[in-house]
Amino acid sequence: MAGSAVDRSVPLVGFAPGAAYGHAKRWPPDRVAQVVSRLHARGVTCVLVGAGGDRDAGREIESALPAGSRPVNLIGRTDLRLLAGLLASCQAFVSNDSGAMHLAAAVGVPVAAIFGPTDERVTAPLGDHDVILHHVFCRPCMLRDCPIDHRCMRRISAETVFDAVVRRLESGRLAQP
Repeated sequence: MAGSAVDRSVPLVGFAPGAAYGHAKRWPPDRVAQVVSRLHARGVTCVLVGAGGDRDAGREIESALPAGSRPVNLIGRTDLRLLAGLLASCQAFVSNDSGAMHLAAAVGVPVAAIFGPTDERVTAPLGDHDVILHHVFCRPCMLRDCPIDHRCMRRISAETVFDAVVRRLESGRLAQP
């Protein structure tokens, strides 16, 4: 993590854009980029986390961002202990159904959990979190790759996720003395 300065004087929102289970669990990187860009415009620092196999998703997100709104990209650069510490510093966390989602919930960070092919009734994060999904006839299918058009994930708008994060950021601000 050396060389990756994170300004702690502004809100920090983490993003886990990958998913080990398969591509069907990944919310489109361009949507992640839209949320990152809008949060950056509000003065929020965004940080990308994930395993080494998620680097392509991180690069896709960075490529879709306008100049000057780059997140801190720590994908593949943290171990479990460092990740837990970083997540504990976040005011909110956006994630597909993944291990990072559960770790963020476990350290007490409000999560915007995005679900597509997996069953949120079985694997949603424990506690008070936003479970975001779009009802379509084929979900939850539990497939690693979508044979149709990935509608369960593509129909989740950046606006929906952004609004969930902003609500959490604003409620956290109100809760502070």
